[in-house]
Amino acid sequence: MENKLVIPCIRSVMGDWVFYSSVMDVMEISIRVKTDKKYRENPDLDKILQRDLKERRQNIAKYLLTSKSRFFNSIIIGVFNSIPQWHEFKIDKKLNEINGSNQNQEYNHSVGLLEFSGDEEMFAIDGQHRVAGIQIAFEQEQNKPNDEKILKDDKFPVIFIAHIDDNLGRKRTRKLFSDINNTARPVQEGDRIKVDEENLNAIVTRRIYANYEHFKNGKLISLTEREKLDSKDEDHFTNLLGINNANKILKKLFKKKPKTNEWEEENVERFYKIVKEFYDYVIENVIDYNSFFVKKKLTIKQARKNNLYLLFRPIGLKLLARLYVFYSAKKDGLEELKTKINKISFVFPDSPFNNLLWSDGKMKAREKNQAIAYEITLYIFGDLQNDKQKTLLERYKDVVGNPAITLPQKIKV
Repeated sequence: MENKLVIPCIRSVMGDWVFYSSVMDVMEISIRVKTDKKYRENPDLDKILQRDLKERRQNIAKYLLTSKSRFFNSIIIGVFNSIPQWHEFKIDKKLNEINGSNQNQEYNHSVGLLEFSGDEEMFAIDGQHRVAGIQIAFEQEQNKPNDEKILKDDKFPVIFIAHIDDNLGRKRTRKLFSDINNTARPVQEGDRIKVDEENLNAIVTRRIYANYEHFKNGKLISLTEREKLDSKDEDHFTNLLGINNANKILKKLFKKKPKTNEWEEENVERFYKIVKEFYDYVIENVIDYNSFFVKKKLTIKQARKNNLYLLFRPIGLKLLARLYVFYSAKKDGLEELKTKINKISFVFPDSPFNNLLWSDGKMKAREKNQAIAYEITLYIFGDLQNDKQKTLLERYKDVVGNPAITLPQKIKV
């Protein structure tokens, strides 16, 4: 039969689900597996299952066609309308040969071939974005010569389950979808930074962590998963997420080379240079950093006590990164910043950011507080546009909860 498909599978049982793990090539997935709403259980479920595919499917297709190290986890496929035939292999003899003793006989029913007649209906229970991206990539490669097709040899991992297309079966499949999505936990950002090989920020964060001389091969950088740095940490200047968040700001100074991917080495080296120059600049020119990194007069224990030193908190590092980016855009701006940066205090309670970013030993790290602190710094330095000053004052009053408060005094240059 023209539409017949026979593929090797591993048959497994978990709870009351029997499922078959295998692989499918790009053409089979594109032709056989559906994502459109007519294959969904009901209109209400469709609102969940049929999420907006447009942007994500394009991104997935681009990833497939441009990344040599592409990889997906398994797409879970519901099969209904016809029952595939299972042809199991008898592997007990071979298992005994290899193992030298009797192997668990359950494995004797676990390996075989799954035969699809072509009458089956298949839809993605989990992985509809991946299926849609695969289909776009397949279409884009259709008219290319075979030796130029990127995905021709790829096999995508899939898991087949039986879907019964009646009220009880639809309810069971809905529960499966719910279980998958409710128990799946997204990878924490801290973990992504440690392993992501396509995110430029993550790559440079790891490289700064490992190579930047003032961070002592990473000894001064905490590997905590949370953005917040423990106030009792007396060993680390900041954490990996703190560096990564500063990189996100510094990336405004970076422009990738045309017709390259961000993660290619030449782009990594260029962005690493930008980030290194930032740390070199602040360590040389900011008193609190110079006192710690160069003169060794300030210790982390002193800086961490009651969170008195703003620049030894992740939000302080972000504030300096924002200022560095702003003044980098001005002619001789970094020379100008050098003359201004130490004319305000970053040590509480004398800092102009008291009650905005700090109160009684506790940091106030909400994003809107940080945004106001940045604009207040520009105001103090005489570099905030006049039309923004009135609204800044109103936002400042609202955030600190003091209608009588006024903006800090500007410095004299």
